[in-house]
Amino acid sequence: ADDLRAVAADNGFQDWHTEYEIAAHDVEYLVHYRGSSLMATANNALIREKSYTQRWMAETSYSTVKRTQDSALRSRFWYRQFREIVLLFALNNLKKLAKTL
Repeated sequence: ADDLRAVAADNGFQDWHTEYEIAAHDVEYLVHYRGSSLMATANNALIREKSYTQRWMAETSYSTVKRTQDSALRSRFWYRQFREIVLLFALNNLKKLAKTL
């Protein structure tokens, strides 16, 4: 994931450990905050101007992989789930490549 530029998620993904780790790798952190406070509203407006609107593409891909590979997505911790999802995407891409060959 050397070319990872941004992480888009909703508030369920947010915690200070994650923010710190992502900031350490110089990755843009696009997390949509819940609530109607001034800070949340301002942050959400800035995020929408950036790349948060592209999140639906990742959600669609994740949903497809989850439907086809559900048994592999059983980890309890998000970082382990992330590793499994990356592996599943790699396998899916290899399967598509093998079909074309």
